[in-house]
Amino acid sequence: MYPESGERTNTEMLWKLAKDKRVKSRVTAARSPDASRDILEFLVADEASAVRRTVAAWEGPEVADLLRTLGGDPDLKTRQAVVANPHCSADVLRELVNDPHESVRWAIPSHPRTDISVRRAITASQDSTLRRLLAESDELEPEIARLLMDDSPEIKESLAAHTTLPDVLSTLAAHPNPKVRAGAAQNPKTTHEQRHSLARDPAALVRANLLKFVELEEEELRLLANDRSVNVRWWLATCPTTPLGILENLAQDPHPEVASQATAALARW
Repeated sequence: MYPESGERTNTEMLWKLAKDKRVKSRVTAARSPDASRDILEFLVADEASAVRRTVAAWEGPEVADLLRTLGGDPDLKTRQAVVANPHCSADVLRELVNDPHESVRWAIPSHPRTDISVRRAITASQDSTLRRLLAESDELEPEIARLLMDDSPEIKESLAAHTTLPDVLSTLAAHPNPKVRAGAAQNPKTTHEQRHSLARDPAALVRANLLKFVELEEEELRLLANDRSVNVRWWLATCPTTPLGILENLAQDPHPEVASQATAALARW
């Protein structure tokens, strides 16, 4: 079956643009939604980075395998376009885990095609920020969470704050490092028993984080209203859900900053 004359004319026009000496014309060809697979493949090898970058941003399954070539492009903006493309495959993303530029690497954890194989590669990366971003991802597989639990305290802190896995959260909420427990104190998935324990944690950072990030029952709030840490009591005075009676007590706090903060909160009632 032969193509309609209009379709043939359009293809001929795009080929003419793709072979034009002007970069602007070749970009126009690469940007066209009517660009054929052959034209896009031709433009992948273009000498102008602006053209290759445009192909990398072309959203369609036609370019999925072309992104493998462009993933190793020397032009940073082209690689950024590759990792931003929703059709970028998992095997390309695994290669980009070791990209020389952080902006490319850091886009990988949230990519829609990032699968467990990519996440495994991230856990082995030397980039601690990339591993932290992975730890902050939703719905991590137990295997990946276990790998991150063997990482640095900073990574475990992020995992503790974001994990939805009960056994992982339970372990991290009782971790010997207070920074990790402070991460768990931020997690809304903590149980009543875990919050009860964290409200009595020896580290003020843990107790303060609990106030900042989690809604507590009045029993815990009354306990923290008498906390030995001025910082903890100050945070309690700033919480919009602190009951009136506790605010009234904090307005009499011996520390002037706590008392003034509680007094200001009372004035808004």
